[in-house]
Amino acid sequence: MQNKDDFAEIVSRCNKIAKSIERSTRGKLESDIDPTVTQALSELQSFVDDIEKTVKAKEHRAVTNRAFSASMDRESIAKWKEHLDYFLRMCDHEVIMDTRMEIGDIARALKRGAEVQFESDCDPPPPRPSMFFGRDGLVRDAVEFLNTRHVVLVGPGGIGKSSTAKAILNDDTIVARFKDRRFFVRFDDINASQVTHSTFIGRIAGALGLRSNLLSSVKTSLAASEAFLVLDNAETFQDAASDADSSRIAETIDELGSLPSVTILLTTRNRRVATNLRYATIDVPALEASAARQAFTEIYPVDGHQAIVDGLLSALDFHALSINLLAHVAKENQWTLEELMRSWDQQQTHLLRIGEGKLRSLPATIELSLTSSSITKLGNDPRRVMQIAAFLPQGIIENALKDFFPDIENIHSVVDALCRLSLMYRKLGAYTMLSPIRMHISGTHQGRDIPSADLTHVRKHYYTQLADITYRDDGGAWLGTEDVNLERLLAHDLSRATRKDMAVVCRVCYHFIDKLLLRKQLRPIALHSVILGLPDGNRSTKLSSIFKAVPPPRPAQEPSYSKADCVFALGLLSHKLVNVTECIDLYAAAKRLFLLNEGHHMAACCLESIGSQYAYLGKVADAETTLQEALIMRRKYRVLRSFDQAAINLRIGEAVVYRGRLQEALMLFTRAREYFERSGTCINYLNWAMCLQGEVEMVSGNHLAARHHVEARLSLSIRMNDDLRQSSSLIQMATVEAVEGNVPEAHKLLQQAFALVKGGKSTYRACAALWFRAALASDEGDFNFARDLLRRLHAELATFGGQSDIAIPIAAYISARNELFAQDYQTARDLFSRAMELSEEQSVMWFQARSARALGEISLLEKDITGAEVWFAKTKALCNNMGIHPDFLDARGGYCKLRESHGGWNLFLEGRLRST
Repeated sequence: MQNKDDFAEIVSRCNKIAKSIERSTRGKLESDIDPTVTQALSELQSFVDDIEKTVKAKEHRAVTNRAFSASMDRESIAKWKEHLDYFLRMCDHEVIMDTRMEIGDIARALKRGAEVQFESDCDPPPPRPSMFFGRDGLVRDAVEFLNTRHVVLVGPGGIGKSSTAKAILNDDTIVARFKDRRFFVRFDDINASQVTHSTFIGRIAGALGLRSNLLSSVKTSLAASEAFLVLDNAETFQDAASDADSSRIAETIDELGSLPSVTILLTTRNRRVATNLRYATIDVPALEASAARQAFTEIYPVDGHQAIVDGLLSALDFHALSINLLAHVAKENQWTLEELMRSWDQQQTHLLRIGEGKLRSLPATIELSLTSSSITKLGNDPRRVMQIAAFLPQGIIENALKDFFPDIENIHSVVDALCRLSLMYRKLGAYTMLSPIRMHISGTHQGRDIPSADLTHVRKHYYTQLADITYRDDGGAWLGTEDVNLERLLAHDLSRATRKDMAVVCRVCYHFIDKLLLRKQLRPIALHSVILGLPDGNRSTKLSSIFKAVPPPRPAQEPSYSKADCVFALGLLSHKLVNVTECIDLYAAAKRLFLLNEGHHMAACCLESIGSQYAYLGKVADAETTLQEALIMRRKYRVLRSFDQAAINLRIGEAVVYRGRLQEALMLFTRAREYFERSGTCINYLNWAMCLQGEVEMVSGNHLAARHHVEARLSLSIRMNDDLRQSSSLIQMATVEAVEGNVPEAHKLLQQAFALVKGGKSTYRACAALWFRAALASDEGDFNFARDLLRRLHAELATFGGQSDIAIPIAAYISARNELFAQDYQTARDLFSRAMELSEEQSVMWFQARSARALGEISLLEKDITGAEVWFAKTKALCNNMGIHPDFLDARGGYCKLRESHGGWNLFLEGRLRST
């Protein structure tokens, strides 16, 4: 046989697939296996049979003909390898995930044949357009291509790409194949300048019904089963604000499209598609004459005169949206065909010469609409209204019409006229417009670079609303429906702000972020680049003309704000969104800016926040170094108040516990608590001090002292009427009860803790209560109950996890721990590996190290001492990087400890692993 090495690789792939299938289906009846998996295995069997037949046929031919084409052999073998690689990936994603609990923010998962349904906020896919003509062949071609590759629909704005995509989405073949796993992700309501990698992922996550904006969560959800993902108006993210974001987005599309379960359809005006995926490009052409006529007459019926109508539509290049708009103009004005042609004849010389070369049919149609008598009799007001509507992504809120246009007495008549001609439409209490019209108005009528004077009343309305939130009973409920408009206005103003404007623009920007922080459902914002682009240096009290209409600060002598304050507020938002790496970067940038203005107190606050984030991640040595730097700065510049000293003692003590300096930590906690008890005003910090005292006593083994501190904390939390802290206290009390052997009481306390914060009040605390209960069930040997609790945890994360991505790797670890205790070592290994990946993505070094240690214990249980040594060495290296003492790896959190029988780690530390 020739090419023996290549055939050996094929055999190796087949063996891997066979082992994967055997592991995943062991102990299951055929009726228990998902039909999709059974079908895939049948296809695999048929494919391998074909390989065998081909090899045997060539073997017989080779007896008489030794010179068959080697190049053909290589090509065939390469294709076989590619197909087998596909099946291998499919087994990883379909077979294994069908029978094992996958951790993450996923839409569904299967555990040993039992389906788990997660709550989802995803919208159903949009329906097929009610008027859709002449594209059936295009839809068939696209559906056929989608069987083997991804598809990109390319064409100019308004040509019908989105309508075609929606028709494809609702094609019978696509519906049968993907069912409810069809997702339509819009990008036509955001400017390219606002697009970051984070907003791109967030849009997809939202379409999937995920609360988490993590790429890993999106990938896990899409990998769960076959999914069809339509990315509409892809040119928006192809032209992202920064090259770095654009590159990361392209890489992400490659990653998503490489998942065997994912099929992608892009619609774009940009032919430059930066992707390495296998895809077919389909140009969406203008309509055929007969389809264009059908589309036109469906809206504006014409008896006879086919040649006249065809001539008019030909002048529009049979452009779909132009035809639609022109038909509406004729219908709403009740023009005869002669009147329509007369209006066209009067305007076409000017309108059809916009740009060079081919006719610009969309501008022609829009301008024709604007020259309708029902519009021209209103003067220039309709154009002004359209400029503002094009500028605001959420449109003009109906209740704000008079505020935006106080000088237009008949503003409602203007808007009604624009809506009649389909230039605007009403949606959810706002007046907005189709994306192609928005783009035309932005380019032709300066909507994108709108003169600031035209925004005077818009600015006054929104900035006054924002300033009034503090004094209003509803807490600024309007912000939930108009926040994107305000963000767009701020992006405009921030990008044009000079040093003179700093006193106003920073005050407004800071208040906007501050009010977002108070809302229950947080979201990322796209103001980072414009805020960081503000001029550095001192504030000024002078104003440029664009801000003179902004309301002044309240009489209560509101403090002024700087660029540094805004960057610090961005850090707080990232902190609450648990985007830890970005959070640290923003605090570092804010610290630099505060120091420029000699703001040493706030610079020290930035350092303290960075230190806390480091400790949160497990970077304990970095945390202590940073906190000591903050303490030195406060002493040097004499900004060390008694409160600051006590607060920083808590942070430093929290870090040194895990470096093995328990007595030092206890002393720092005691001093801090004594101060907060004396002051009587820092009740939140007093609560935190009690928490840390209880924690260090638990680590020290002083359970009685720990109970004393935790009971005091629980009593204080109840008096504070603070559900979040009360829930945290109950979880900590459950730890004490569990250590003392009172497991039923621990379960009861954890149930109470979960009830206080479920439903999105605090996803992290709700998940902590669930995974702690699951860990207790594992300790008791009730592995099925633990799995049930973990399913509830995944559902909580899927529904409310947007602010608690940090919980995902911890949940993975707890699931892996359960399977380890259940002696399902293969599943445990897979899940610990997944926990390591998720921990690395979130920079959570605690659970990287703990997962590595657990993988070492599994290797040891399987008699692989060399493998165990490798994993334990990695664990020790991670401990060194974290700056923690190896003996304290499992000290934080009673839910993370392995059993005493898992003693390989301690033997490794003592140098007795091989000898024992």
